[in-house]
Amino acid sequence: MTPSGAAMPVAAPLYPPPPYEFRGARQTWVVYEADPTPIAPLLPDGVRVDGDPAVCAAWACHYPVSSFGPYLEAYIVVRVEVAGERFWYQPVIVTDAEAPMAAGREVWGYGKKLAHLTWSERGAGGPGTEQLVMTVERPRGVRLMTLSMLPERLIDGPDLTGLETAEPLPTLSHRVLPASEAGGPPLVDELIAVDVRPRSHRGADGRPELWRGRGAVELGSGSAADPWHVFRPTRVLDAFSACTDFVLPQGRVVARDRPTPASALKE
Repeated sequence: MTPSGAAMPVAAPLYPPPPYEFRGARQTWVVYEADPTPIAPLLPDGVRVDGDPAVCAAWACHYPVSSFGPYLEAYIVVRVEVAGERFWYQPVIVTDAEAPMAAGREVWGYGKKLAHLTWSERGAGGPGTEQLVMTVERPRGVRLMTLSMLPERLIDGPDLTGLETAEPLPTLSHRVLPASEAGGPPLVDELIAVDVRPRSHRGADGRPELWRGRGAVELGSGSAADPWHVFRPTRVLDAFSACTDFVLPQGRVVARDRPTPASALKE
């Protein structure tokens, strides 16, 4: 398949065919507990929050080299269960580049939107550079999230074994393609799981660039268009930062041709 035929519209492609390569990815995430009650309405039918309190993770990502070019990204995931299988479901996600935004929505059904993101870290200069900090605004001036993490110690992969907060689950998304004619059911209605296995960069001593430390997540007071505030933390559990290479595959379908809610047919 040529890049021009990777996705519609074929005359104006924004991204190449999958899989997608990422090199030197800087990712920081804070794992925390949240109230599951306001989160549940944002989940697709058949997907339920796994546990009470809900376990969530806020991610801040800097991708200097990728199949989509360089870009920043931020998102929140919540641990869910579908027919006895556990996943991280991704209800809200933003980026600052057009190509990954389009690919995320079209290939997997991620709720990607364009937003204003800032990323600061060690060596960036100015006060507060001992922390990794990302801010998310959409539109500019409306703060959706501020994530900060203080890297304190390097850890080895085996140190994460058995930690509930670092569980390496596939990421779940909900891809819906609406009907071409009024009143019809969706042409596509799928739950898609993507299992990414990153490979950590290593230092001269052979240890992976995987840090553990203290983190904080502050979500905005509320946005009608972007309900990040419903994932507000009640207790922070853990925080990590890593530098990795990884491949983003096309994924596998967990459920297909799901029942169409009656409310959707009336619209």
